Amino acid sequence: RLPVDVAYQRGMFDAEMNKILSDAADDTKGFLDPNTDEDLTYQQLKERCITDPETGLYLIPIKDSQITQVVESMVHSEVETREVFENTTVELPEGTLGGKSMSIWEILNSELLTEKERLKLTRDYRSGKITRERLVVVIIEIIQQVEIRRGYEMITFNTFRGKITADQLYSSKIIDLETLNMLKDKRLTVQQVCEMESVRKYLFGTGAISGIYKCAGKEVLTLYQAMKKGLVKPEITDALLEAQAATGFMLDPVKNKRLSVDEAVREGLVGPELHDRLLSAERAVTGYRDPYTGKTISLFQAMKKGLIAKEYVLRLLDAQLVTGGIIDPEYSYHLPLETAYQRGYLDRETYSLLTDPTEGPQGFCDPSTEEPMSYTQLLKRCRVDENSGQRLLTLTDRKRLVFKGLRKQITMEQLVASDIITSSDAAQLLEGEITVEQVSDSIKKYLEGTSCISGVFVEATKERLTIYQAMKKGMIRPGTAFELLEAQAATGYMIDPIKNLKLTVSDAVKMGVVGPEFKDKLLSAERAVTGYRDPYSGELLSLFQAMQKSLILKDHGIRLLESQIATGGIIDPEYSHRLPVEVAYKRGLFDEEMNKILSDPGDDTKGFFDPNTEENLTYLQLKERCVVDSDTGLCLLILKDKKRERKTSSKSSVRKRRVVIVDPETGKEMSVYEAYRKGLIDHQTYTELSEQECEWEEVTISSSDGVVKSVITDRRSGRQYDIDDALSKGLIDQGSLDLYRSGALSITEFADMLSGNMSGFRSRTSSVGSSSSYTSQQASPMRSHMVTWNDPVEETCPVAGILDTDTLEKVSITEAMHRNLVDNISGQRLLEAQACTGGIIDPTTGEKYSVTDAVAHSLVDKIMVDRINLAQKAFNGFEDPRTKTKMSAAQALKKGWLYYEAGQRFLEVQYLTGGLIEPDVTGRVSLDEALQKGTIDARTAQKLRDVGAHTKYITCPKTKLKISYKDAMDRSMIEEGTGLRLLEASSQSTKGFYSPYNVSGAGSSAGSRSGSRTGSRTGSRRGSFDASGSGYSMSFSSSSYTSSSYGRRLASAVPGGREMVTMSMSSRPLPNPDESSVFTQTQLLQVSMM
Repeated sequence: RLPVDVAYQRGMFDAEMNKILSDAADDTKGFLDPNTDEDLTYQQLKERCITDPETGLYLIPIKDSQITQVVESMVHSEVETREVFENTTVELPEGTLGGKSMSIWEILNSELLTEKERLKLTRDYRSGKITRERLVVVIIEIIQQVEIRRGYEMITFNTFRGKITADQLYSSKIIDLETLNMLKDKRLTVQQVCEMESVRKYLFGTGAISGIYKCAGKEVLTLYQAMKKGLVKPEITDALLEAQAATGFMLDPVKNKRLSVDEAVREGLVGPELHDRLLSAERAVTGYRDPYTGKTISLFQAMKKGLIAKEYVLRLLDAQLVTGGIIDPEYSYHLPLETAYQRGYLDRETYSLLTDPTEGPQGFCDPSTEEPMSYTQLLKRCRVDENSGQRLLTLTDRKRLVFKGLRKQITMEQLVASDIITSSDAAQLLEGEITVEQVSDSIKKYLEGTSCISGVFVEATKERLTIYQAMKKGMIRPGTAFELLEAQAATGYMIDPIKNLKLTVSDAVKMGVVGPEFKDKLLSAERAVTGYRDPYSGELLSLFQAMQKSLILKDHGIRLLESQIATGGIIDPEYSHRLPVEVAYKRGLFDEEMNKILSDPGDDTKGFFDPNTEENLTYLQLKERCVVDSDTGLCLLILKDKKRERKTSSKSSVRKRRVVIVDPETGKEMSVYEAYRKGLIDHQTYTELSEQECEWEEVTISSSDGVVKSVITDRRSGRQYDIDDALSKGLIDQGSLDLYRSGALSITEFADMLSGNMSGFRSRTSSVGSSSSYTSQQASPMRSHMVTWNDPVEETCPVAGILDTDTLEKVSITEAMHRNLVDNISGQRLLEAQACTGGIIDPTTGEKYSVTDAVAHSLVDKIMVDRINLAQKAFNGFEDPRTKTKMSAAQALKKGWLYYEAGQRFLEVQYLTGGLIEPDVTGRVSLDEALQKGTIDARTAQKLRDVGAHTKYITCPKTKLKISYKDAMDRSMIEEGTGLRLLEASSQSTKGFYSPYNVSGAGSSAGSRSGSRTGSRTGSRRGSFDASGSGYSMSFSSSSYTSSSYGRRLASAVPGGREMVTMSMSSRPLPNPDESSVFTQTQLLQVSMM
């Protein structure tokens, strides 16, 4: 027995059950005191017991008065009752006993009634609860039901080893009620029902793999013969023979016979050395004997009692399931999976394993390729004998006719079907005129693909680095590195260009080729090779098919698809090789529209970034700028010496700027850092404004004596800070450096630490568990709040709508998109957030609607429905197509039914608005509860709690900067009375200033990449900024340092074309619509640009 807290940890008890049992209500009073007829809990009944002095056992005392009371309460004595029963006759209804009369006494003591029914009717009559007339009616009703059951029981069906009744077929959900009644009424015959495919497979099974077909001589062999001739390995043969025994019979494909194991040994179908082994497998059909009770138990039940190993059971259950269903050992017929689960023939874990196409049991091997696979996969490779209907495995010469694919072996037949090799090549292979190696070389493009961008080549040092190493050394940005690593995962393998290794994502993380912070997203990208899982059918989908079903975002899918095409062709996850475009069309893995998109190198397909020129490029264009390593043949991206190039560049291309903030109380000017120290701006604002003043980058410098130094440099002012020097001076510690290298600490924050600005208050490292040595003597109040984040405990409203600050009108998200107040992508994300937390909100009434109803109320455009439906399932639950059970978003994400990016977004929103949502639980579920249940793991919980690291996927409608959903909630105002959360937006903030979303208007396609690279290039941050949610407001505009067209746009808006920074502190949350400007003349400060 366990202490309660340990039972909690092991999942054997929970707080909800403890609360139920602690409350001594009627639901928990499951016991009866025979003395008082009271309903009691077990504890209460135990307290009324006496203890036997000899044994110490608890005994219930039965009082004599109670016995007397029971006797006295009877209206009729036993003698009187028997006399009435013997003298009262009942005319039996039509049926087997139709027209016959029997006394009540005879009926009660016959097989027509059960013992329980007899005792109840006798007791009810004696106590006066029913009269003699009512007793007769009840008896007739019971007999009628018995007759109906007997009628069904007379209709029997033969199974592969016995007989079952029509009623058993109905209770097993093999036939429906209509079919059952038609059988009873003789409108259907047993033969007709047996010929139904949906019934026949359960009665007789669909047949196991019976033998081997040898291509060379067109010869059919039994499995045992093939093993004895050395054509099939013994361990492969043993598994296939056990599958035969466990699915009904041993099969002889030559004589077309079905035999029991004993008969098979006698007739020489298998050798006597396999007798015991196969008898054990045959018990999966006939049942195992429970050594404790002597009862017959099923295969799964034997495993639960420790009689047989789990791996062995999974293999045999896999074979049973695919050949008709799980076998009922008592009646020898196959059961539907759900019925088997309900009857205890498997549990939920086993159920999930058997139905998972990617993680299910792979206990069998193809004798030709020796590739591990499930019985389902093996059956697909069989041929059916035209005469006998037996399933035969085709045996080929595995040394000649098997090719190595991306993840598994490919047969010659599969390559012929994919138009990769011709029929004449196949004939030459069979005749031995050409070898597999020769053919493999000629089709290498389809088997392996061409090299992806595998690493980087540092031009200055002639050094080869992995992409992750280059990122850690600050040579390329984390976003650029991730895109290149994601392309590797989506094109086959993660690459180690130094050791020339191809690795799966999991192996790459173990070997340190990539960091664990990228693991989840790279595993998601790897599904472009291994296949995505359809949440409805369970089938494997290709990358393109997953895009069509909205399992991955369109722009994300385009980037991965383009990288596949650039490295050899579209990958078919089922066959694990690349395809010619025409075959991809036929298989639905590609279409003309997508081909047109990828053929046009426009902004939509330029999903990669050249770190040397800071250009957006297609993967093919970036690949063309790479060099090929002469030793490994891998593609390496050249990293040029930026320091040397900068010295030769024009100084006029870099312009300095200074941001000044005015204290609203004193009128004193202060720097961004000083305003942050005083708590006037929050950390995010500090970071954003600091990036307007400085443009930091890390440069690696090699001295003449070979010493390599990393220096952080401001491209605008020329300031430099030596990282090693800062370490030695104690300005930073190793923990801070590690966080910066991992991308958890921005280069702006890191530069402030190097300059000494961050001393005296806790840096961002403290919020992510660093052992930073910085103390919090003068910590910003806003920052301190961020560090001490606690889980939300109350359910709150998501962002319900948009407040137009120009008109003071609240509008729905969709209406805001139509007015260009919100861009399409951010609008979609805000609608998804509503859908995954309860429904689409009408901000004028506060009502919530389903997505379908929201369309009718003009709250959602029809074009958005498919995109938001996935989010709605995160609230209603994802339905397992087989079990019809509902799964939460966390469970769907865990099982791979929900792609990572969307799943993480839904979980973040649910968490921020009060807790996770589970379809079978009322209210929200806290992270601690979800951890206890195993719904999420500790890593997911940590990510959700690290709110500062939440993905910034929304463009703020005022600032045009990327913000997270938490930022959007924080920047929203809460309407009094309704409690609705409204995000402020201003159409005026976009007038005369460039916005990446204004150009295309509301009709621009969602998923367009226009403007999506904010912050990735010099001068790319632009627009206006308003932080009125923090009690002050600001706006700024800036010209691009590289684009002359943008400079003209600004010149037309700002007299003189001079860059201007305006800052204002205001306690007013909203502007007065009667005033011409939110700023007063004394609050404006113009700073000339040098």
